[in-house]
Amino acid sequence: MSKDNQSPLDGFLEILIQQHEKSAENINTALYDDIVNTAEILKKTEDDAVRTEAVASLRNRFKNEDLNQVTDIFIYCQRFLSENDDPLPMASQLCISIGKLFTNENLHYAVGKVYSRDETESGAALSFLGYLALIEQHTFYVLNFIKENFAGFSPNNKTTCVFQLKEILPDNEIAKQIVVNSGITRYELSFSTDIDSSSKPITFQTGKVDGSFNAGMEELKPKRPWWKFW
Repeated sequence: MSKDNQSPLDGFLEILIQQHEKSAENINTALYDDIVNTAEILKKTEDDAVRTEAVASLRNRFKNEDLNQVTDIFIYCQRFLSENDDPLPMASQLCISIGKLFTNENLHYAVGKVYSRDETESGAALSFLGYLALIEQHTFYVLNFIKENFAGFSPNNKTTCVFQLKEILPDNEIAKQIVVNSGITRYELSFSTDIDSSSKPITFQTGKVDGSFNAGMEELKPKRPWWKFW
């Protein structure tokens, strides 16, 4: 079918395919497969010993690898595996677990991705850093970076970052300061098209930062959050 006769839907699907192929070129497929295969093992068992051993084995597999690749794989997983009812797929959770091996150099790499011109990549990288803040040795680095650079984040990244910190680090003083200083009290994400940048952005809204948000987030949490047993 010629592009002149191509339907808008076909054109959109073609763009998605191109994005997928381009993103796949940027990841180590062997390491990605190891993560996905381990994720499948974890999905099939509730045995804590088996799960712990599988995660430890995977982490050991990455000890001699370029850990910057883990950031790229997390971004890929969030872009192509994440769904509304599974916003943080098991493969992404495993990337976070491997993040225990990260040095400051690896954190620097993830920070660089936050400034990508691709908003999806940028948002996923910032989300990854947020989850890495749950790992004690990375907490100060990540929260200090967010605190010092928050003003430069995109509006969408500011919003998602604030709600992520409120959810996963509700008792951390630096995280609470970031949330309060942001002035953000509603979950609103705006999108406009490249074709018509003057078009009115689409805005998604939920309630204020209160019990209704926390109740909604409970439904989004994995049944057994990785940080609770890994």
